[in-house]
Amino acid sequence: MRRALELARRGVGAVEPNPPVGAVLVHGGEEVGSGYHRRFGGPHAEVEALRAAEQAGLDIRGATLYVTLEPCGHQGKTPPCTDAIVASGISRVVTAIEDPDPNVAGRGVEALRAAGVTVSVGLCREEAMELLAPYVKTRTTGRSWVICKWAQTADGYLAVPDGRWVSGPASRAEVHRLRGICDGVLVGLGTVVADDPLLTNRSGRGRKPARVVLDAELEIPPTCRLVRTAGESPVIVVACQRATESRPEKAEALAEAGVEVLTLPGDDRVEPEPLLDELGRRRWTRLLIEGGVEVLESFCSRGLADEVIVFVSPRRLEEDGRGRPKYDIAEVRVAYKLRPHTRREFGSDTMLTFRREL
Repeated sequence: MRRALELARRGVGAVEPNPPVGAVLVHGGEEVGSGYHRRFGGPHAEVEALRAAEQAGLDIRGATLYVTLEPCGHQGKTPPCTDAIVASGISRVVTAIEDPDPNVAGRGVEALRAAGVTVSVGLCREEAMELLAPYVKTRTTGRSWVICKWAQTADGYLAVPDGRWVSGPASRAEVHRLRGICDGVLVGLGTVVADDPLLTNRSGRGRKPARVVLDAELEIPPTCRLVRTAGESPVIVVACQRATESRPEKAEALAEAGVEVLTLPGDDRVEPEPLLDELGRRRWTRLLIEGGVEVLESFCSRGLADEVIVFVSPRRLEEDGRGRPKYDIAEVRVAYKLRPHTRREFGSDTMLTFRREL
């Protein structure tokens, strides 16, 4: 099962809104086939594993299939995996968790058992839940998995007086990889005005996330790089209803530039909850929030952050940092009810990840 989980991770960022799934076929104590869901709309992991065994000319009757998520038993973009499993002559299926998708939700297990296949559920459940947490959340709550990310100095400051990067190049490269597995990257208007960011994935791999700006009053500069590159990668400006009604010419100009203006209820502030509801309707799996401080705080303080990623630089500001935003990681973790998840080194920086309890 851990081999199947390792395979499943290769599909993260390529299969959403479907789940990343891995599968391994075992016969006579030996692996005879394996596969994973490689892209949205493509063959599922179970079919990939079956094909690998067939192409090798191996007899898989009586084999055991280890799969990280319950096989689907309904017709979607691909035929039901349960049909292929039963037809193959596999005698046993071991799955880590049942699929929370209402179209599956135990029906795959029932179909296999009805066909005489022995099914076990729960092997490596916690590890599978760690991997599938964004998928599980979208299927059970209708909202995207929210990742809040920032960089800070060793003494807790999120900005430096010389205006340079807080984190190093290795950390910034990891941020681009992270963008490549997300549906969208979100910032506030203040970040756009201060930094004029592109917010693109420049890792050379993964997806092109939509760039999202919280701009309640439709004040985004028309000459900023986001607006100028809207034709290259999607840009969504989220505004309040009063602004779009009182400034229709600004909304029209943005639309002509290729920017989508998303209007939400409100007079002078974009609330996070309606936005997450809308992104859930669009079947976004992951939303990466990169700043600024007020935007990060608006999501975190309401308990809307599912994951927090902090890049900690060895740099210290001490007295030079007075008046600049400062976070104590320990206080943040307790206040937002998050648990330590991973710790990794990127150059001279340390990346700390915290997650909510699953």
